[in-house]
Order: sequence, then C-alpha cells, then structure tokens
Amino acid sequence: MKSCSASEVASMIEGVLRHRTDMEVDRQYTDTHGVSMVGFAFAHVLDFKLMPRLKNVGSAMLYWQAAGQDEKWPHLAPVLSTKTINWDLIAQRCDQIVEYTTALRLGAAEAG
Repeated sequence: MKSCSASEVASMIEGVLRHRTDMEVDRQYTDTHGVSMVGFAFAHVLDFKLMPRLKNVGSAMLYWQAAGQDEKWPHLAPVLSTKTINWDLIAQRCDQIVEYTTALRLGAAEAG
C-alpha cells in the first residue's frame, strides 16, 4: 500500500459525504493516491466500499488475518506478507475512529 497525503484521502471522504445529490454512495473508486489504511477504516465505518485502482498492484502485499494460515491458501503465497493484521491496534483506535466518523457525518468536522 502506498502512502498518500492526508488531503487526498480527505478529499475522497468529503466527496462521499457532501456530493450534494440524492444519490447514495455505496462505493468510491480512487486512484493510488487516495488509498491509505485510514481511508479504508473510514470507508468501512461510513459503510461504503473503497475501490482503489492500484498502480503497482503486482508489488502489493496483503496481511494475514491471523498467524499460521499458510496452508489454507497456498496459491496466494506470492501476494501474502509475513505480517498479520494488528487487531489490538484496531481495537485501541476503534472508539476514536467512530467519534471522528460521527463528527464528519454530522458536518461538525471536515476531513481536510
């Protein structure tokens, strides 16, 4: 996953929340610069799918959900990292993400 500036992710989130139409956004397509872990977190909480077009998808690595699952998906080995998802970090930040997401949705805060 490439890093991107906060303004690119913020613009993507603002566009989903304040597009000034009656349309309900269920997915948001973005290029490589609109992709970040924070973007995926907010997309999940805001209930839309972040659908990135990754420039270097061939070099992307996916994290395991838990350790010791190598045998389950042997054909995915080339794209799976040796790292696992840090569920403790997600749990530590969950309340803060929900708080920020609520403020964004209510218009009490801006993403950028």
